[in-house]
Amino acid sequence: MSSTKSSGSILSFQHLSYQVASKDSKVPKLLVDDVSVTVKAGELLAIMGPSGAGKSTLLDLMAFRKTPLDGATVSINGEALDASRMQQMSTFVEQEDALLGVLTVRESVSYALRLHLPMLSRREVAERVNRVLTALGLQSCANQRIGTPISRGISGGQKRRVTAACAMVTFPRILLLDEVTSGLDSTSAREVMSAIRTLALAEGIIVIATIHQPSLETLAQFTDLLLLSEGCTCFSGKVGALEGFLERCGHPVGRFSSPSDHAMDLLNSDFADTAGGDDHASARAFRQFYLSTNPALPETPEFKVESAWAPGDAELEHGHAGALAKLFWNTMVLCERTAVNYSRNLLAYGVRAGMYAGMGLMLATIWVNLGTDDSTVNDRLSVHFFSVAFLAFMSVAGIPGFLEERSVYYRESKNGLYTTLPFVLSNTLVNMPFLFICTVLFTLIAYWAIGLHPGVGAFFRFLFFLYLAILAAESQMLIVASLLPIFVAALAIGAFINGFWMSVGGYFIKARSLPRFWYYSFHYMDYQRYAFELLTNSDLRGLTFKCVTVIDGSCACAYPSSTPETCTVSGTDILTYLNIGDISYGSWAAIMLAITLIYRIALYCALKLRSQ
Repeated sequence: MSSTKSSGSILSFQHLSYQVASKDSKVPKLLVDDVSVTVKAGELLAIMGPSGAGKSTLLDLMAFRKTPLDGATVSINGEALDASRMQQMSTFVEQEDALLGVLTVRESVSYALRLHLPMLSRREVAERVNRVLTALGLQSCANQRIGTPISRGISGGQKRRVTAACAMVTFPRILLLDEVTSGLDSTSAREVMSAIRTLALAEGIIVIATIHQPSLETLAQFTDLLLLSEGCTCFSGKVGALEGFLERCGHPVGRFSSPSDHAMDLLNSDFADTAGGDDHASARAFRQFYLSTNPALPETPEFKVESAWAPGDAELEHGHAGALAKLFWNTMVLCERTAVNYSRNLLAYGVRAGMYAGMGLMLATIWVNLGTDDSTVNDRLSVHFFSVAFLAFMSVAGIPGFLEERSVYYRESKNGLYTTLPFVLSNTLVNMPFLFICTVLFTLIAYWAIGLHPGVGAFFRFLFFLYLAILAAESQMLIVASLLPIFVAALAIGAFINGFWMSVGGYFIKARSLPRFWYYSFHYMDYQRYAFELLTNSDLRGLTFKCVTVIDGSCACAYPSSTPETCTVSGTDILTYLNIGDISYGSWAAIMLAITLIYRIALYCALKLRSQ
C-alpha cells in the first residue's frame, strides 16, 4: 500500500464508553468513560495510564472486540465503520505471543502474509518478509526456530518482535498494538517502535498502541498521546505538548524525570498515602484541568477524500479472490504449515508414535501367539478391547500440540487472515495421514505376533477399523481441547469421556445386560462399541476353535457350539452368543465415519463459538 493512497485517511472514535456489572454494588462500573480521539494516517497514538485505567479495554473497543455503550461512533474519512470492515483493514497484536514453536522466524512471518494474500508469488512474499524482518531487527535470527518447551529458541523480546512482524507484514490500514514493547529492553523497544514508525509513515498506516511507561526515546517515536485514568481522558494531544501541559497544570517536570513518568506518578493512586485523604485527588485534578483547557471533546474534522478505503498494491494486482478460491488457498497454506508443524513437533505426533509402538510391543509380548483353542477367545476379545480403548485414550497426547495451534488460530482468525472452516479442514486433512502412520506402527508390531486372523485381507480390515476408531477419538479430544484451553482440565475431561465410552461399549458388561437407558442412548453413540464389534467380527469370522475334552471323553466348550460333535466352536457361534454376529462391515464403518464427521462439525462449532 503506498502512502499516497491513504495520506488523507482520518480515523475517528467518538464517545466510546464501556461498563461491566459491579460485584460490590448494583451500579455498573464504567471501565471506559466517554473517550474520543482522532488519528491520521502515518500517525502513532500511544495510550498510557496506570494499571486498571482501561487501556486494553479501550483498544478492544476500537477493534470492535467489545461492544461500546449506545452513542459511540467509529468512522474513517467520515464513513461509519462496523466490525467487519474494521477487521478487513486492521490488525491487532495481543499482549501474549501466540506462535508455532517449531517454525522459524521467517516461516512464521511468511505464512502470515500468504494467509492474508494467498495469491502473492514467492518472490513478492520474500521481498515483503525481508523488508519487515530488516526493519524489526530480526534478520540475524530469521532462520532460528521460535522454540518449544523441549527445544530452546529465540528470546522473549525477539518473540514480541516476531508477533509484531506477523501483523505488520500484511501492511494493514490500521495497526492496533496491545503492550507491543512488553518484555523488551529499552533499546529494543525504541528500535521496534522506530521501525513501526518508519513503516507507518511510508505506508500510511494508522498506529494505535497501549504502552506501559516507555523510555523517553521510545515515547518520542509516537506522534500523539492519550492519558487515561479510571477510564477517563486526562490528556489528549501531541507527545511534545505534554511537558507544557504539566507546567500549566502546576506540576512541572523535574530535572531527572520524563514528562510521561511524571504524569503517571500523578495518575497512579495504587500506592498513594491514604492517611491524608482521597487517593484519587491528583488524578481527578489532572482531569479537571484538562477539561478546563479543552472544554469541547474533539470531534471528527472536516476533510475531503475520494474513497474511504483503497486496497493494497498486491490486492489491486491480484484482485480480490472469491470466497471459494480464498477458502481453497487458505486451506492449502494451512495444510502446508500444519504438516511442517507436525513433522517437526515431537509433542504433536513423535511422542504419540512412540506410545503406539510401545503399546503394540506390549500387546505382542503379553498376548503372544494365542492360537485357536477356545480358551483363548476371551484373550482375543481383550486384545480388541485394548486396541480400541487404550489407543483411543492415547489421543490425549495430541492436546498440547493442538492448544498451541488453537492460540495461533484465535490470533489469526480475529485479524481476518482466515475463518474457522479452513482451519478445521486443514487440521483434518493433515491429521489423517499422521494418525494412519501411528496406526500402522501399532498394527505391524502387534497383529502377527498375537496370532490374529491369518490372511492379508483380515490384516487390512483390522488396520482400517482401528484407524477409524483412532480418528474418531482424535476428533473427540480436539473438541474438548477447543472448549477447555487448560491442558490438565482437558486431560481430565478427556479421560472421563473415554472411560465412559468403555463402560457402555459392551465389553465389561454385555450390551444386553446394560440398563435400558444406557443401552438405547449412549451405547448406540459409542464409537468404541462399533470399532470393537468390527475388530471382533473381522478376527473371529471364519475361524474354528478347539474345545476342551474332559476326562470322561465329553467335550466342554467355553461358548455354545452349533457342532458339538466335532468338539469345536466356530467364530460365528461366538459372535452369535455375543449378539454381534449379524453386523455389516460397511454399515458399521459408515456409522463410525458419520460419528467422526459429527465430531468435526462439533469442533468447528466449538472453535467458532469460542472465537466470538
